[in-house]
Amino acid sequence: MPSIQEVVEARERGVRWLLSQLNVDCSISPYDHAIGSFYRLPWAFAVTGHSWEGAMLLEWFRRNMFNEEGDFAGKYSREDADGMYPYPNSNLIYGAHLLRQFDISQKGMRFLLTLQDKEAGGFYSRKDNLGPTGEQDIWVSSQAGLTCLLTGRLEAAIRVGVFLEMMWNLQPDVEGKLYHVYSKKEGLIREPRKCVDAGAPAQLYFQPGIAAAFLSRLYMARPERKYLDLAKGYIEFAMRCSDDKLSRPQVRKTGWGAGLVYQITKDTRYRLYAMRVLDYILDAQYPEGHWVNLIASSTRPERHQSIETSAEAIVHLDHITASINVY
Repeated sequence: MPSIQEVVEARERGVRWLLSQLNVDCSISPYDHAIGSFYRLPWAFAVTGHSWEGAMLLEWFRRNMFNEEGDFAGKYSREDADGMYPYPNSNLIYGAHLLRQFDISQKGMRFLLTLQDKEAGGFYSRKDNLGPTGEQDIWVSSQAGLTCLLTGRLEAAIRVGVFLEMMWNLQPDVEGKLYHVYSKKEGLIREPRKCVDAGAPAQLYFQPGIAAAFLSRLYMARPERKYLDLAKGYIEFAMRCSDDKLSRPQVRKTGWGAGLVYQITKDTRYRLYAMRVLDYILDAQYPEGHWVNLIASSTRPERHQSIETSAEAIVHLDHITASINVY
């Protein structure tokens, strides 16, 4: 396991690189890039002690991409949030709340909750002029649930727990495959491209990882055994996935989930797995301090991808280290 000092040094190199990408007003330019590259920056600044820079960046969002409705929609594109509309909102609200920018987090939550299905409990993947539309996804809904917990929306978070329980119970072969998309019209979507196949390489390992992280946090807030059992089910699915997972950035959320399950259960199997993910994150850092998602399929410039994946790596260094060092 890397030492705490090694983790701290990696985190500091990473945040220095992120800070070097900012303008004087803590914005990021050019502004034609869309929201998907920068939504996690306030969260990363919050957990590294850079509250001033985080608050300044959120001020840029206030002026340019935060409307009266509480949505992050303004001058610049949201094209790369297609199919995951609540996700950047959830991350920005999370960071804003950590940074005590409560006007953003509270108004943002009021809008975010309009995207939740009150029956199934998941969050819709798209929004049009008539309101939420599309499908509900484990990953997007779990992050929205985490943001609900942080901002005190326990009942909405419990509905996400209901959604994840339903998704688990609908799986036809939960030992080998995790279908992660649900439609109110069709039910569980059983398509290969909407499935994490435990026996295949290059999968969306973050799907079960973030589900386990959310369910662990929900158990902490409301200690009902079913939430912990579900968290263990999701993370154990992730742990039995293809060995290539520990060489891909999509694995980082599984370290988050495993670390939190360890924190609750003190079962060292989860700690050892989270440590392996932590090793991967440290090994993947470039000498300049950033991380690169070499297998991301995106039209965004490489710099923008690096900003996104570096902010995420810093956040997960915080998550994993905090949980696996609780004895």
